[in-house]
Amino acid sequence: EDDALLKSANREKILNEGAKKEGKISLYTGLIVDQVVRPVKDAFEKEYPFLQLEFFRANAERLAQRMLAEYQAKRYEVDVISGSAAATILQRTGLMQRFYSPPIAEYPPELKDAKGFWGSTNVYFMTLGYNTRAVKPAELPKTYEDLLNPRWKGQMMWSTSRGSGAPQFIGNILLTMGQESGKAYLRRLKAQNGSKSTASARQILDLVIAGEYPLAIQIFNHHAYISKAAGAPVDWQPLEPVTATNNSIGLAKNAPHPHAAMLFLDFLLSKKGQRVFQAANYLPAHPEIAALQADLKPGIRFKKANYLSPEVLLDKGNEWSDYFEKEFLR
Repeated sequence: EDDALLKSANREKILNEGAKKEGKISLYTGLIVDQVVRPVKDAFEKEYPFLQLEFFRANAERLAQRMLAEYQAKRYEVDVISGSAAATILQRTGLMQRFYSPPIAEYPPELKDAKGFWGSTNVYFMTLGYNTRAVKPAELPKTYEDLLNPRWKGQMMWSTSRGSGAPQFIGNILLTMGQESGKAYLRRLKAQNGSKSTASARQILDLVIAGEYPLAIQIFNHHAYISKAAGAPVDWQPLEPVTATNNSIGLAKNAPHPHAAMLFLDFLLSKKGQRVFQAANYLPAHPEIAALQADLKPGIRFKKANYLSPEVLLDKGNEWSDYFEKEFLR
């Protein structure tokens, strides 16, 4: 506990000495292994040759379930948990601990927990995706209001996925416009007869690339960029405020390798660690580390992003999903 909140001048020395005895660290994560977890492991082990990073990957719910089961059996195997819902679910059940990491001071308030339970490794921005052969630049929607143009009736598609689809779009609208105006807007959007699919945001973008629909609502802007760079007829367009989320990271309550875990958190949140995310085509959370394709982060093509914090997603997620089901699926 105390090591997690160390602020003394000899902090580095204490962490290094403790970590040498521990020898390894265990990470539970939802991040994509080949794209980013392995490069992070390589970079971290190069920085700390006396440590070995072990990891287990699953979706947020499975990560949370696994850790809850381990703690019930009094088996403490995990040090660090990464994945927005997982860390917050576990924090609420009392299984996370507060930590202090020097680089976290460089992050804006929306990308760290005020109480010290989590920081952010990377961010996500949800925008429109469109087929550049099917949509002329002049008719491209530039605002939420533009989606109500009769031109787009029956021409849009979105995912029903709670994690990256219509429910978060609804949440962003209700938080931005307020309940009354937001619901009035969503009723008009419903009348546009958009197509709904249980496919992921990535798969929906692929259908747009294939020409099934000209427009996809609520896709990851970096997916559109990656496909465009590979020659696909696709691009992304922000509607402001853009829906934004973060991948949070935190420390397990009974971390078996607490010193190594703190070195790992320091590394991930530092500019050096953030550059590993950048090189892997993830969008670094650190405000001073640009994305590889700089305009994917706010500042160039869009200014306003509305970060839906892990707490808000956990507290309001069911409400937004229920609203979507009731108003759009029935």
